[in-house]
Amino acid sequence: MTLNDRHIKNPSFTSSPAHTALKKAAKVVGLAITAIVGLLLWAILKPIFRGVGWLISILTAIGIIYWITTL
Repeated sequence: MTLNDRHIKNPSFTSSPAHTALKKAAKVVGLAITAIVGLLLWAILKPIFRGVGWLISILTAIGIIYWITTL
C-alpha cells in the first residue's frame, strides 16, 4: 500500500502562535550568538593567521637561500 499526500501531510495539526513565536525567538538568539562567536574568532584568529603567513614566508625564503647555496 502506498501513501498518498493525504496520509503524509496532517492538515489538522497547526502549531500554536506561542510555538511559532518561540521558534522565531530561538532563531534570533541563535543568529546573535553565532554572530558574536564569529566576530570573536575573527578578532582572535586573524592576527594568528597573519603571523603564520609571515612565518611561512620567512621559512620559505630561508629554504630557497639554502637550496641556492647548496647547488
